[in-house]
Amino acid sequence: MVLSLLALGVAASFAGRLFSRWNAAFAYGVAVFSFLAGLAAIFGPSVRRHVPDPEVNKRGGMAGAFLYGLLYSVATVTTSAGPLLLLLTIAAAIGRPAYGAALSLSYAIGRGLPFLLLGLFAGTVGSWLARLGRVRRIAEVVSGIALLVLSVYFVRLAQTL
Repeated sequence: MVLSLLALGVAASFAGRLFSRWNAAFAYGVAVFSFLAGLAAIFGPSVRRHVPDPEVNKRGGMAGAFLYGLLYSVATVTTSAGPLLLLLTIAAAIGRPAYGAALSLSYAIGRGLPFLLLGLFAGTVGSWLARLGRVRRIAEVVSGIALLVLSVYFVRLAQTL
């Protein structure tokens, strides 16, 4: 998860550097992307509830765990789309790959650390996780609203270019 998110942050920064030369067209494109990402962050989790989780019938060792984690990160993008896309939009807008790497690495560690802690203390955190579900939904909605506001900002920016 950390590696895939780090790569996304660096790629977004390089893309921002490349596309920022297009000024207004880039700003409008980012506005549309941010708007759609905001809607995905707000409404995506309710859509995700209708998609069944895959069955895992066979153990795959370390390589299988890595692949499963990578695929899980992609599959759960609806529940983390808001914060991730907000972060990638910022990385693209700034256009500095080192900054994009630092942002996405920080996000990846923050997103992965609870999984690591859960694995270490799985027997004692059952009721605590139930309470986290409500907080996660609030974070998704707030991130979605931030992305919608960001899309308005980019439309205004495009109009001034």
